[in-house]
Amino acid sequence: MKLRGSWRKIRSKIGIRSERMAIRTHSPWYVKFGSYGLMMGVAAAVAWYLVDNSYRITGFNRDEAKAQIATLATENERLKREFELTKTLLNERESQLKVEKAAQAEFGKNLTQLQDENSSLKEDLGFLRNIMSTGSVPEGLAISNLKVEADALPNEYRYRLLLTQGGQRKLDFKGKVQLIARVQQGSELSTLSFPNDADLRKPGGELEFRFYQKVDGRFRIPEGSQLKSIQVRVLGLPAYDVRSQRGLNF
Repeated sequence: MKLRGSWRKIRSKIGIRSERMAIRTHSPWYVKFGSYGLMMGVAAAVAWYLVDNSYRITGFNRDEAKAQIATLATENERLKREFELTKTLLNERESQLKVEKAAQAEFGKNLTQLQDENSSLKEDLGFLRNIMSTGSVPEGLAISNLKVEADALPNEYRYRLLLTQGGQRKLDFKGKVQLIARVQQGSELSTLSFPNDADLRKPGGELEFRFYQKVDGRFRIPEGSQLKSIQVRVLGLPAYDVRSQRGLNF
């Protein structure tokens, strides 16, 4: 022991020192690679086990899932068919509503016309009753109950009048009715005839009566023009001479 201590002192004095050495066990390369391969094999086996048994581990049933998917697909197809059927029924109902609206509009139009005609008949009947009660019938050909009103279409007008013939009525009256309209378009005034002079002398539109005759019709003025006055002329045939006339201002 004394020798060891003396030797350490001598080494310390003369500056001789030695580093500590670590002794490690060296494994051959094939042992290292074998260990790595074993670890990788174990990891792969565990991964495969987890993947292969994941459905069972998580409680997921593959066959049950397939059955549910098939059920959902069937339900989806059923809903598609119901949707298409509902869409078809809706389109049919919309078409029916359009037809019903059109029929209702036509019915309303016809009802309005019937009401107008009924009102006109009442006026004519009242006029005829007045003639019968008083016995005073205008001598010759006369125009009564003349009315001109705007119609449903733009720039279109309806007219109606009652023709009576008093005095000696041995023969029926034969003739035609012509309307002369004065219209204003901008600052210009113009005259329109319904029918015009050329069409007036064509066959058609003749009147023939002995006591009275109701006359009605429609005429149309140019777009953007304004009706200022109307004159009704009753022309006798075959000379087309004016037998009676009456006018209205607007």
